Amino acid sequence: MRYIVPLLLLCCLMLSSGCASLYGVYDDQRLSGTISDDKEISLGIKSDLMDANLSQGWGIKVYCYYGHVFLVGEAPEKMRSQAIRIARRHKGVRSVTSHWFTPAKSDTGDFVLATKLRTELIGTSGLSSTRIDTEVNAGRVVLLGVVKDEAERKLAIRAARQVEGVKQVISYLMLPQKQADMPVPKGQVVPGAGHGTQPAATPAAAPSTEPAAQPAAQNVPTMPPANSSHKLTPPTAPPPPPVGDEAAGAV
Repeated sequence: MRYIVPLLLLCCLMLSSGCASLYGVYDDQRLSGTISDDKEISLGIKSDLMDANLSQGWGIKVYCYYGHVFLVGEAPEKMRSQAIRIARRHKGVRSVTSHWFTPAKSDTGDFVLATKLRTELIGTSGLSSTRIDTEVNAGRVVLLGVVKDEAERKLAIRAARQVEGVKQVISYLMLPQKQADMPVPKGQVVPGAGHGTQPAATPAAAPSTEPAAQPAAQNVPTMPPANSSHKLTPPTAPPPPPVGDEAAGAV
């Protein structure tokens, strides 16, 4: 009997993920050629991480949108810079943003919370959940993907915040881009419904954004004040985007 609930949750998550994979391509805001290029980049980076034994025992997920690569997960400090270097060297990569989780505990397991989160996104009117990728770690939620407009981005963040057990939502959701106008995305951090009602989690390492390897002159952008760590220099072109809003809360 104790295995019935986890089994049902697993089936639900697999079905929702499968539907997202089938329908997501047609509902994606990117052009088909861009989707193909992004997929090739992410698969190539994943393969190289495996070859370097960086994905064995560590949860490093790779996402790519418009050539902007996101590394999300847990990894020892000494492996993080190596993972970023591997990602930067791939052809077509415009920037690499890393979001490293530090060890933390939560009353709600990651799998259960991920299922609840996906269910909430699917059930939210006016929101296409197939456009949104999610990562969950000890009550901390990361949203990634390309949504159709600012209203949908806000709707996705609001839906994620109200899920019971979510302590914080970090959004890297992007709007549709043209090839000539693709700024490096910044994270937007807001507290979740669980903030203040559960034990605080250990803060995560702040997101770090690097440009792809290139000889051009570079400068350092201004970063959010809270939970900030070193930021590596982005390219001078395209211009840096506005820094996302940040609200206090345990990461």
